[in-house]
Amino acid sequence: MADGITDTNEVLSASSLQRLIDIGIALSAERDTNVLMETILLEAKSLSNTDGGTLYIHTKDNRLRFEIMRTDSLDIAMGGTTGKDINFPPLALYDAKTGEENHKNVASAAALTGKSINVPDAYESDDFDFSGTKKIDEGTGYRSKSFLCVPLRNSQEEVIGVLQLLNAVDIEQYMPKADAGDD
Repeated sequence: MADGITDTNEVLSASSLQRLIDIGIALSAERDTNVLMETILLEAKSLSNTDGGTLYIHTKDNRLRFEIMRTDSLDIAMGGTTGKDINFPPLALYDAKTGEENHKNVASAAALTGKSINVPDAYESDDFDFSGTKKIDEGTGYRSKSFLCVPLRNSQEEVIGVLQLLNAVDIEQYMPKADAGDD
């Protein structure tokens, strides 16, 4: 698992970091929480070229509540400004019986460690429990593969949520190939 946990600075390029800073400045004036969170998720999806993303909020009872979900290829848009409820149960950060930290889920592990976690292929990973993801995949025909979970912190450095990005998209596959005859 240690190989998949990285500092956020190692994941983002300098230009991406600058874009995030610019977005942060623009969002600092936003007063509508739903718009703010949705913009953060959509911009992060754009920066990382990912098909899907989920924004979780850390609740007072130590769970991660699904706040916003987007998966472009499945045309899924829930939470945030959509008005569509997300009916998935929150992720527990601690086991209700033992009180032990829940490092089974990649999002809860990111929240508890305070570190970004990159999983190149969920179906090849033994570090986290992706059984719920696989069950959803069966029902939709989707193939959840790569995950990047980034803990979100407040000004006191407390983890207040997790941004999860799903399935990196190869931009080059969408770009037209140069015709060999064009000079």
